Amino acid sequence: MIEVFKIIRGYYGQEGVPHLQLSLYPNTRGHDKKLFKLQSHLDQRKYCFTACVVSKWNSLPADVVNAPSVDAFKGRLDRFWSSQEVRFNYKAEFEL
Repeated sequence: MIEVFKIIRGYYGQEGVPHLQLSLYPNTRGHDKKLFKLQSHLDQRKYCFTACVVSKWNSLPADVVNAPSVDAFKGRLDRFWSSQEVRFNYKAEFEL
């Protein structure tokens, strides 16, 4: 997510950076920097970086996405994710 933030904010030059397109349609929900998710029919495109991060980026709240700096974004992202339910806990003990 930090790399997506840097790409959208223009921290990198245009050469060698994955193309992430902002959504052209205004959305009243969430933040104003939602990304457009391209449809893909081939597995080669389905599992690339740009296809995998779009849904996670679009689900972030506006105060996280509109952070003024990378450090502020990291802090806000950590606070947001710490309040979310953990999907995969590799340290969890399972009863058999």
